[in-house]
Amino acid sequence: MSSRPPPPTSRNGNRPKPPQKRPPPPPPPSQKRPPPPPSSSHVSASSSGGAAGVGKSNYNGVNGSKRKRIGVISIRKPVELRDVNVFTRKNKLGEGTYGSVFKGADKETGEIVALKRINTEQEENGFPLTAIREVKILKALEHENIVKLKEIVTSKEQNGSNEVPRNVYMVFEYHPYDLTGILQSREISLSQDLIKSWSYQLLAGTHYMHTNKIIHRDLKASNILISQSGELKIADWGLARSWNESMKRLTNPVVTRWYRSIELMLGTQEYSPKIDMWSVGCIIAEMFRRDGLLKGGETELSQLQLIFHTCGHPDVNAWPDIRQKCPKWAEFEPRPDEHILPNRLPDILKKTLPPSHMGWMTPNAINLISNLLTYDPSKRWDAHTALKADYFWEKPIVKRNVNDLHMKLKLDSVHELAIKEKYMAMKAAKR
Repeated sequence: MSSRPPPPTSRNGNRPKPPQKRPPPPPPPSQKRPPPPPSSSHVSASSSGGAAGVGKSNYNGVNGSKRKRIGVISIRKPVELRDVNVFTRKNKLGEGTYGSVFKGADKETGEIVALKRINTEQEENGFPLTAIREVKILKALEHENIVKLKEIVTSKEQNGSNEVPRNVYMVFEYHPYDLTGILQSREISLSQDLIKSWSYQLLAGTHYMHTNKIIHRDLKASNILISQSGELKIADWGLARSWNESMKRLTNPVVTRWYRSIELMLGTQEYSPKIDMWSVGCIIAEMFRRDGLLKGGETELSQLQLIFHTCGHPDVNAWPDIRQKCPKWAEFEPRPDEHILPNRLPDILKKTLPPSHMGWMTPNAINLISNLLTYDPSKRWDAHTALKADYFWEKPIVKRNVNDLHMKLKLDSVHELAIKEKYMAMKAAKR
């Protein structure tokens, strides 16, 4: 009987392991798909400069483990824009950051709208980035104190039309007043209820946009619209952008000079939504005074001097990183032997009021404005804190429902442009 050959050995003399059995095939996959991740209705701001991003998803996979949602690709059919000639264009209402605004009426429904023509003449690519950003932001934000963008229309080549082909218009809801027009019209009287309600509504709209990581960067009285019922709307988003804490180099200058915060005036590019809060403080003070609080600086130097003479010289102990964050501070920091200007803001707020508004500037109102005009941005009140200010809850308590305002103004409509034209006509008549 022949003997079997010895089993092969490896180089080290050990016998190799027997071959592993192949595991059985996995069972056929189930026909059921895992449930889709829940959609989020929250508006978030992307850090890349776009207006709205996709919120993070905590959707759990089949085994209960968290799965990261990378992104969503949405493929949409091109939208056919309506022709601007579906609207009748009426009088000019004003000038926005990057375009003229006209009153218009829908020829079919009669609805009154505001038509903002986008200036494209100086743009190489035909449509300014700022306008794209404005459209994105307004499509993403939806709040009762933010003006509503209804649609985009364009001018098309037509016989007999006065429109330049390919002009682009943003169609907004129409409101008959802006805050500058109201405050500068002698025919219109204000009440404590109106000032308190509009201050609260302005803070509510600002809180909403800041919660969604958007900075407006041009809050001023003429960009605040008022409806027939007294509802306030923040408008003109041509300078607005998304924001996050990691942004270190942002555009400066921004914001109209009289409403521009101290840190912007001192040259910082590392700013936050607190620049809007400074503007809000200026606007609230302007409603009490019926005139700009820090109005008059024709140059950056004169504007800074006006701020210092109103709110005092910044104190480096109260604002520790002013030297680090504000490159222009070295030019204005008082020398050791120089007189330090004191904070005169509370006295100025009390003493520079129209006779009909005397007594309205209470200690709580002064406290609200002072905290919005705090120099150090990290100590300046945000909108959430300001909405809880005692001023709103002292008598007369703020009317948060506009239907309780019973607003009756003597003028059916007034905007800043109409006030300017009236002033220029009076000036010309005196010559």
